[in-house]
Amino acid sequence: MASLFDLDGTILGNYREKGEIRNELARKYGLPGIEAEEYYEVFRQVIHDNKVNDRVPVFERFVEEKAIAERIAEEYGKISLENTFIYPDAEEVLREIKSEKGLVTDGPSLTQRRKIEKFELEKYFDCIVISGEVGYSKPGKEIFRIALDSLDASAEESLYVGNVPEIDVVGARRAGLVSVLVNREGRSYEGSNPYSEPDYEIGDMRDLYGIIEGEGIT
Repeated sequence: MASLFDLDGTILGNYREKGEIRNELARKYGLPGIEAEEYYEVFRQVIHDNKVNDRVPVFERFVEEKAIAERIAEEYGKISLENTFIYPDAEEVLREIKSEKGLVTDGPSLTQRRKIEKFELEKYFDCIVISGEVGYSKPGKEIFRIALDSLDASAEESLYVGNVPEIDVVGARRAGLVSVLVNREGRSYEGSNPYSEPDYEIGDMRDLYGIIEGEGIT
């Protein structure tokens, strides 16, 4: 029995919009702006079931010169990290929940490890699974299976907490986990894929206490 968590948007938030940072850097290097939808589509393509160390392959899709892509990736990573914070409710939950906990996150290895190190998240988790390190990504079930196997936990008695219905909820359901959607802004997800309907939807991570007790995750 275990509680698994997403990282970005679930445990960590951003003081500045990432799109603002990307466009600021694009202008600095004489490039047109990078639309959020286009960026994340490319990002998902690059990390999907691939081992990826950093964001350079992502920015190479937008610029012709690798050297420029490397500079943008480095600066974007630095500025983004400086503008990242940990949600207080998430930190409390990670500290207070005594069941085994796992982190399951999509992203390049170095990028995610820097966030984990900055906020000293290692101490909260019994396993950390990063798509860029294992070569599997959400919403595929394989990345969740790696975490469950590491914890010797069954999917039916475990849950996954994330903030993106089409990735986190769908992935959790494919893996047989109880799915919990964190929706701090109270967004409407009407019209989404029916398979992205979570078992639970919460606006504050502390609502997990009751869910964990009700599901018998100890």
